[in-house]
Amino acid sequence: MEMRRVSIETQPFTESARELRNPNRGFYHVYPVPIADEGEDYGKMVREYCRWAPDTALALVEINLQHYRAGDITPAGLENIDALLAAWAQSDKRLIVRFLYDWDGENLLHEPETLDTVLRHMEQIGPLLLRHRDAIFTLQGLFVGDWGEMHHTKFSSGGDLRRLAQTLDQAAGGDMYLAVRTPAQWREIAGTDRQLASRMGLFNDGLLSSGTDMGTYDMDGQGDERRSREAELDFQRELCTGVPNGGEVIADNPYNDFDNAVRDLSAMHITYLNQDYDKAVFDKWAAAEVSGQGCFDGLDGLSYIRRRLGYRLLITQTTAVRRLLQQRLDLTVSFRNAGFAPLYAAPELTLTVQKEDANTVLSYPAAHSLEDLPGGEDAGKIGTAQVSLPLEGLTEGVYRLYLNLQDPASGQPVLLANEQDREDSGYFLGTVTVR
Repeated sequence: MEMRRVSIETQPFTESARELRNPNRGFYHVYPVPIADEGEDYGKMVREYCRWAPDTALALVEINLQHYRAGDITPAGLENIDALLAAWAQSDKRLIVRFLYDWDGENLLHEPETLDTVLRHMEQIGPLLLRHRDAIFTLQGLFVGDWGEMHHTKFSSGGDLRRLAQTLDQAAGGDMYLAVRTPAQWREIAGTDRQLASRMGLFNDGLLSSGTDMGTYDMDGQGDERRSREAELDFQRELCTGVPNGGEVIADNPYNDFDNAVRDLSAMHITYLNQDYDKAVFDKWAAAEVSGQGCFDGLDGLSYIRRRLGYRLLITQTTAVRRLLQQRLDLTVSFRNAGFAPLYAAPELTLTVQKEDANTVLSYPAAHSLEDLPGGEDAGKIGTAQVSLPLEGLTEGVYRLYLNLQDPASGQPVLLANEQDREDSGYFLGTVTVR
């Protein structure tokens, strides 16, 4: 067997404080859409919405079904919902979708009279969710409550909430992320249902607003599920390593002072925040200056939190070992997640090998479990991706190695928080020279 000389030179990587527009994370805006039988040009609507917010990768689409509170959604109404989701699927944003009946804080006037009507609406919408599943990051709420937030509803008993959650889960195919408003509701609904628990996250539209987050925690009405703020933070520390968490920050107060906010957003593994609430809080964060955080030192607090929402992967090092007998090169790329939260969806990783001054291009999948990097308080944890490069098929010459990361649903690239820029083939790892 011919033993050729093979030399390897790997690229050094350093962490960057740059902003990353990655799928399934970050700030979002709310886009409210009432549904009725009249036709709408949803393509034009969505294009205009996207012109308003080119920098966000997420959109919260609130779909109001109040017009159908007395019965089934009509075929025309379903066609409009389908057209709306189809228009959003053509955008470059991933969707947080919330169906609701109320925008005025008067849900009891607007939601259907019977639970069966709500369940029927979920069943009717199910095929549309399945058709556009690749555009949807998570579903928020269970259709009911003021602003769709699951409070002030006739259907707040544990039994009703479980029926709503199970029906929506089945309608959405049994593999889509759902989100409920409070940890107490989560335990009431999913505590004994392991399959549902693996897909059900949280959304908190009272984030950092008070000791109870405006009733999110420690309320008399939560009965046996009532917990203190610290206990609920511990609950989210564990739960939200597997399911997404996000919402709105409201009401300037000590709980959302910059240092307190970073601590609790990190503990809760926050992936997404409303960019429009709360301006007073965001101004306070913008006035803070980061120190003692490496490459982020000197950055304003708002930009720091923006960068850490969700996942923030970076390469820490690349190592290569030549296996002489097997005639292969084993590459290990080490990663860290400097964000508040995991990726949740495992990215597709591909090693591309390009011969310099030639058309030779080879690709190999990389094995990894980067979706398990929790971020947040465990941002120092290291995960790896491994790939074996066969050497026997390589002719003499210099080969450039690139690693590409891609979101599996949207097909969008996952950008890394390194100083190095992504090239067309991915991130340059180094070279292999065969003689």
